[in-house]
Amino acid sequence: MVAVSKPATSCDLKITGVKAFRLRLPFKSAVAYKSVKQSAGEYVLLRLTLDNGLQGFAETNCRLEQSGEDAVSLAYQLETFFAPRLLGADPLGRLAIMERLNAVRDCRAAKNLIDIALWDLCGRILVQPVWRLLGGAAPGPMPLSWIAHGNTVDGQIAEARKMRDTRGYRGLKLKTWRRSREDLRMIEGVRSAVGDEVVIYIDCNGSYAESEARAVLPSVVDFGVRFIEEPCDFTDIRRQADLAGRLPVPLLGDQCCESLFEAHAHLQARSIGGVSIKMRRTGLTESLKIINLCEASGVPALIGTDSESRLAAMPRAHLHAAIPWLQGLPAETHFFDKLEDDVFRGDFKFRDGTLTPNDAPGFGADIDEAKLAKYAF
Repeated sequence: MVAVSKPATSCDLKITGVKAFRLRLPFKSAVAYKSVKQSAGEYVLLRLTLDNGLQGFAETNCRLEQSGEDAVSLAYQLETFFAPRLLGADPLGRLAIMERLNAVRDCRAAKNLIDIALWDLCGRILVQPVWRLLGGAAPGPMPLSWIAHGNTVDGQIAEARKMRDTRGYRGLKLKTWRRSREDLRMIEGVRSAVGDEVVIYIDCNGSYAESEARAVLPSVVDFGVRFIEEPCDFTDIRRQADLAGRLPVPLLGDQCCESLFEAHAHLQARSIGGVSIKMRRTGLTESLKIINLCEASGVPALIGTDSESRLAAMPRAHLHAAIPWLQGLPAETHFFDKLEDDVFRGDFKFRDGTLTPNDAPGFGADIDEAKLAKYAF
């Protein structure tokens, strides 16, 4: 008689270890955000361990000026608030676990790290890549967008051309902060430099006044701009909807769509024409719900960047590979290319501006223990 291996059941495995590592990862060169300039980034790596030794991972960037959390506070939440609620839990009971964790208010980034690590564990337990658990077929390459952070018009044009030519990026997100015709000259220069095949969209980081947005931004349609992200710092969804109705290019919801409920409200108000999915704030499970909502509304969704390393890029690649509604636009999963190093170990298939997940169980990302020790603080 041939022995048949028994699949894991709900009572076979338990979570026995919850560990959060604080990391400081170096950038290739300093990156200027709206509110801060950094030469290295703080990250938190979560490791969940089962009683049979299997491990699941998730990682996120921490930028105090953006999220109000640093690596110290996020790691503290994971090990103090949530570890007691995870220890002894059935890792395949992901939805029940997350429901139990919601007894703790807020702590969105911590909960979403746990959600992603549980998906990784599910794949490893079932010996399947997550893209297959999500219903995907054999994945093709995920085209990527580069975010150009050049501080001058010429610098941004040169950076956009370089990353298209040397790294193969299929999309470009351009930062527009001048609130003037100078922004239009920059966008025109980039379009001329990279040609018509590259997807271009702009991110204003809420820097425009509404009057400036009405005066300047309609002209971006002349340069084939796909989206305008967060043109103004709106406090009234009705005012955002009014501007969205006046512009010939759809607004891409980012900071205004930090949850399923916010995305629903903006889609109902017609104040956006697309949604940027960021897994730091919606994990994998809630991201799936937002994508389904976008599809039902006939509105595109794309994967936005969370300043991810190679390890954190993998869940985004699996999500993109499995969900057809995402596959019409490049993903912003590019930040690994701004990092000098990280703690990833595995097969990372970045080629010609695309990233392709492999067939390894879970997200296919493991940890280089020597680098973990090097960058931990």
